[in-house]
Parts: sequence; C-alpha cells; structure tokens
Amino acid sequence: MRSMKKPLKITLISIGILIGALVASAVGYVGYIYFSYYRIGNSSLDIIHNARVDKASTNQVYKTISYNIGFGAYSQDFTFFLDTGYDDNGSETVGYYSKAKSKEEVMFNINGAVNCVNELEPDFVFFQEVDVDSTRSFYIDENKIIGDAFKNYDSTFALNFHTAYLPYPLHDMHGSVQAGLSTLSSIKMTESLRKEYTVSTSLSKFFDLDRCFSVSTISVDNNKNLYIVNSHMSAYDEGGLIREKQIEELNEFLKICKDEGSYVIVGGDFNHDLLINNPDYEYSLNNRPFNMTKKTPDWVSYIFDEEKKSPIIDGFKFIASDNIPTCRNNDIEWEVDETYVCVVDGFIVSDNVEIVDHYNIATNNGNKNLEWFAYSDHQPACLEFKLIN
Repeated sequence: MRSMKKPLKITLISIGILIGALVASAVGYVGYIYFSYYRIGNSSLDIIHNARVDKASTNQVYKTISYNIGFGAYSQDFTFFLDTGYDDNGSETVGYYSKAKSKEEVMFNINGAVNCVNELEPDFVFFQEVDVDSTRSFYIDENKIIGDAFKNYDSTFALNFHTAYLPYPLHDMHGSVQAGLSTLSSIKMTESLRKEYTVSTSLSKFFDLDRCFSVSTISVDNNKNLYIVNSHMSAYDEGGLIREKQIEELNEFLKICKDEGSYVIVGGDFNHDLLINNPDYEYSLNNRPFNMTKKTPDWVSYIFDEEKKSPIIDGFKFIASDNIPTCRNNDIEWEVDETYVCVVDGFIVSDNVEIVDHYNIATNNGNKNLEWFAYSDHQPACLEFKLIN
C-alpha cells in the first residue's frame, strides 16, 4: 500500500505544479496586456513632403477618395471572427479568421487597392486600416507601399491600433498590431495633427482600435485653410453609444472650423449606416437599399434618426452615395445577393464647399461572379468638390 501511495503523491504534486504554472502564466499574460496598454492621445504628426503644388485654389474641381483597405486580409472568401450576422432563417452566422490567410494575399490585396485608387488620379486620399508592423498582415509595411505608389503627394500617418500580442482566437491568433490612418495630398500640407476619440473602458478596449481622426491643413489661395480629416469610428459598439461620443468630439472640432470660416472635408469609415433615414434619399428600415432582405447585423447603427435629423452640427452635411455599397459584413464569404451590405463610408463637408459629384467605386478582380469587394471588405467612396470663394 505504501508503494502505491508514493507514486500517487508524486502525481498529485506534479499536477499541482502544472496547474500553478498555468495559472501563473495566465496571470502574467493578463498583467502583460494590462500594463502594455496605453492611449496615444493628441499629437503632431510627421509629414513627408513630396507635393508640387503650394496652395489649393477656389473654384477648381478636386477629387477625394476614402477607402478602408482592411489591412490587406479581406479577400472575397475571407470572414472575420468578430463579425456576426444572420442567415435567411434568422440563425446567427459568425466569421472565422483573425489574420490574413497568407503574405501573398496581403500583397495582392494591398497592391490591388492602391492601384485602383491611383488610377483615378485623386487630389486627396484617406486610407484606413493600414498595417505597418503587424502579425495579422505578415509584418508588411503597407504605408510604405502606399507612399511608393503616390510619389508626388504629401503624406502623413496616424497610428490608431497598437496592441501587445493577442493569442485570440486560439485557432487563428491575431497577434501584435501596429496600424493606422494614411492621408495623402497632392497639395502641400502645412500641419497635421492626431485627435483622440473616446473608446470603450471595458475589457473590449484591449481588442478595439485606439480610435482617432487626423487633421491635415492645406493653405488656400484666398488666405483661408482647408482641413482634410481622415476618420475611423468604432465598430462592434452595440447600440452605438461610444460612436455617439465620438461624433460629439468630431462636432467640437467642426465648430472650431466653422468659427474660423475654414473649409472642411472629413472622409472615412463612420461605422454607421449613412443611407437609412438620410434626407437625400427615400430609404428607411422598411425600404432598405440594394434589395437587402437579410436581418440587419447587431453592430449596425444609423447616423440619421427616424426624423431624418443629422447628428452633425449646422453648417456641415453628410455626403453618402447609393450607387453601390461600400461595406460587406464578414460573417460569411462574399456572395452577391447573400452577404449583408451597406454604406458606412462617405464624407462630411462644410457649407462653403460645393459638391460637384459623389459616387462609390466598384472594385473587381476579374471574377464576374463575384463583382465588387475585390481587395477589401470595403469599396472606395469618391467626392468631387469646389471651394467656394
């Protein structure tokens, strides 16, 4: 009996040591995540100067494009583990992947997205979800690829996602991330600033972006300023409470611009549906665009209320296009007439800006059966405008 008790005792001790080691590792990792977390805050941004034009001109047509390139991961068969939706029967559907499938896919998607925009010869460009040193995109410096493609543009980069290694989900770990907003101008920038948005204070803050918007200043020939603003608001914010605070913060900035009499173009991914209840259209929850019949995913919030009122202060207006969608849900692979789509990408403009045209741009890699969303889960939004003297 004594000989049997000894091995049992050793086994129990070994199990206890193993459990203790696992608990210590878990506690150590939580501490590592907690103490490595910080907010970047407001700051000045470095500008790379390559633009050949010194000032913007009044009464000249300019073209601006906003495009969330999804860190190069979102091929048409890519689904994302945080995206949920519903099938035709109302059952929940959930995406799978956390990082890009391969380095080759990242390069294909980034080059495809950049070339698509470059061919349109824009004057200003707002890119979102640009990785510079991230596990999820195989450590490709996507901002460098963008800069190399737009050689005659001033450019600036605002970091808005920086995280320690995230071993989640276990089947496809997200890893460490350094990513942000890339802004380009064919006219010289005189200054560029990073402005912080409010983010969640719950545990979700470790998985969300360090949300911000960047403000770049362009001199105009009538001695006024044009502010070009690149914005990316929170996603996965059920009920839109955090996004409401972010809109308030954006409004504070817009009020300052209004008091100055400056020109303002805000472009970006607002992570709100911009068409439902929009006074420029007839869309409502009972009359949705793009013949959508699927149940709306829980993450979707609406920028306009049921009275068609905008949350943006007077003197500014949302510009959103309905020719094609700009965003697909990633709970399932992209499939025409099956995947949930909407418009969350667009612009805010000041009243002293004349709208010449606006439209969304189809991205297609040659697969006619899977038109749209060739290089990202978003498509570019385009605005053509004049500055009124």
